[in-house]
Amino acid sequence: MQLPQIRTDGVPQVDGTVSCYVAEAIIGKPRYNPARPVIFVNGMLNDGDGHRGGALFLSEMLGSRVYGVYNATRGGLTDLWQCITDKFKFASGQAADQTVIARIPKFGGDFQTWAGFVELAYQAEKAKAPALSKDDYVYTLLGSNPATKSLYALLLAQPGGLLGLPIHAHSQGNLITSNALTGVALARGLGAIAGLEVVSYGSPAQGWPAGLRRTNNAFTFDGVSFLDGTMDFSSSKVGYKFAHGLNPLVHRFELYKDYDAEFIVNKFRTGGWGVTVNMDEKGLAQFCHQLGNNTDRLGRIFDRLEKAHWTDSDDVALEYVQLKSDSQLAELNQISPLFVAQLVRLLKAGYTSRGEQAAIDRLEAVRMRADGGVRA
Repeated sequence: MQLPQIRTDGVPQVDGTVSCYVAEAIIGKPRYNPARPVIFVNGMLNDGDGHRGGALFLSEMLGSRVYGVYNATRGGLTDLWQCITDKFKFASGQAADQTVIARIPKFGGDFQTWAGFVELAYQAEKAKAPALSKDDYVYTLLGSNPATKSLYALLLAQPGGLLGLPIHAHSQGNLITSNALTGVALARGLGAIAGLEVVSYGSPAQGWPAGLRRTNNAFTFDGVSFLDGTMDFSSSKVGYKFAHGLNPLVHRFELYKDYDAEFIVNKFRTGGWGVTVNMDEKGLAQFCHQLGNNTDRLGRIFDRLEKAHWTDSDDVALEYVQLKSDSQLAELNQISPLFVAQLVRLLKAGYTSRGEQAAIDRLEAVRMRADGGVRA
């Protein structure tokens, strides 16, 4: 098993092609962090242009380099059949607990059972071919989807494997990702993927190997997302939109572009139908803190808070400012004075607590220094 050849930009033509993308809009900008690349796997009914467009959108949104694994389309019915076979590839082996397994009784067993069988089979093959590695053996078990095999090889092949990078997957890309990660766990143990960040969009994948740090984003009435079978309340859901349909254009990943801030806020919010029962202000502020200098995305998040969750916006702003050093606030002000002004505006709205006034004073001091010690 070799590391897939990684192309630079371009429109992929071959299923499983891996390309590296950086959005032109972020090159040379403070929000571009080349040290934090991610992996992207597109969904069904996407041609090469659609894959490239989705990867570039993700690059611009995150301020990151993106390694795109191309899941090629062969037409609606063929793609649908591939989804079905992907969905049940490792159905029971991915189950994290017996309650999940109980819902798919014809696929008995759990991950440890699968891992035991794979180990026995591997040892039998290794006896015939002593040079065979377990990584390479599990690669042969991944089936016929080239994108699944490319992702697995991209993660594990040596030298240069990218295991550890966050993975963003749309629609069928989640089935591909869950199967590839199950393969990684079978080859190297669950510890190899423990804590790995996976961000799902419109996922039909029911099974995921245990230990992932996964966020699930879906539109409320997206039928494909119901196929995960969980009907859980931990997913971040927004809008009343059908995100999958007969028109290939609605399968494009960019459909999530206008709702990114809402997905993020809802991840830390309990409630529905316009009513918020609880907002995890500290958790949301920590997420924003980890975005670094991506003031474009930060601004959209606080815009969403100001518009839809006004009573929580000042609390999140306070927690966020308290996480920042004075030098970090000064850097944010240098990049986007409008963003720092937005924080001040939110903190001043309504009743101003002692903590909020202290945060305002810090921000105003930063702004004053940037203005040469004079503010109107």
